[in-house]
Order: sequence, then structure tokens, then C-alpha cells
Amino acid sequence: MMERARIRAKLLELYPAFRSLPGERLDQILGEAVVRTAPAGTVMFDERNPCQAFPMLIEGTIRVSKTAPNGREMQLYRVGPGEACVLTSSCLLGNSPYSARGIAETELTALTLSQPLFSRLLAEHEPFRTYVFSLFAERISELMQLVEAVAFQRLDQ
Repeated sequence: MMERARIRAKLLELYPAFRSLPGERLDQILGEAVVRTAPAGTVMFDERNPCQAFPMLIEGTIRVSKTAPNGREMQLYRVGPGEACVLTSSCLLGNSPYSARGIAETELTALTLSQPLFSRLLAEHEPFRTYVFSLFAERISELMQLVEAVAFQRLDQ
């Protein structure tokens, strides 16, 4: 497992929103957060399960996908180091269960923020709030591109 000093350095490198925090506040957050490691193939979250923490990937990749009742699976997106899962953000903000599955594609290390810590950071730290909402903007833009491609592709055929 990664030592705390390395986790801190990687967090600041990968997640610029934390760079403006005073050192003692960052230490407090790191003291409350949990470092989680998982081997490739681990189900990190599943449909209809409650969302209890916000993972910030330090190493590794999570594949987020949706499975149809007939078993057909569609990849929604991947989350890598320096990124966060917009679905998790949505579930935490809306206090709702997951609507997709996340599987570790590779061995991973994540710093996980509990729901109360996530909420406090959103309320108290503008750069973190901006980061989380920029995730939504980015994924909505990607979704719109996908909808356009599917809609126009079908019309052109």
C-alpha cells in the first residue's frame, strides 16, 4: 500500500483543486479519507447499490458500464488517475443508488472521501466544488456527442 506522504503528493499532483487548501486542512482531509486498493476485476460499485464514498483515483482505471436486461453491456466511460466518477458524484449529491457498474480494469489505489466529507468539501472549498461540477459539464458534453452520432448515423443510413 502507498504511504501517506506519497498519497498526499499524488493527490496534489493529480487533483489541482486541493493545492489551495491550507496544509492543516489538507492533513485533516487525509486523516478522514480512506485509502482503498483493489486488484483488477474487482467490482467497485454495482447497480442499485448505495453510494457511500467518493473515490479519487491515484493509480489504475475503473470501467463504468450499464447492462441491459438481456445481458448486453455498454461501456459508459472510464475513470483514470486525476479523474473522478461523475456517476458517483451524482449519486452522492442526489442521495440515490448507483445506476451502473464500475469494475477495476487494472490494480488501483484510490483515496475515498466519505459522503459527509464530500459534502463538506463541496460546501466549504470552491475549487473542489468547481472540479466536481466541471465533471458534469464534461460528461454531458460527451453524452451530447454520443446522442448526435447515434441519431444522425441512423438518419443517414
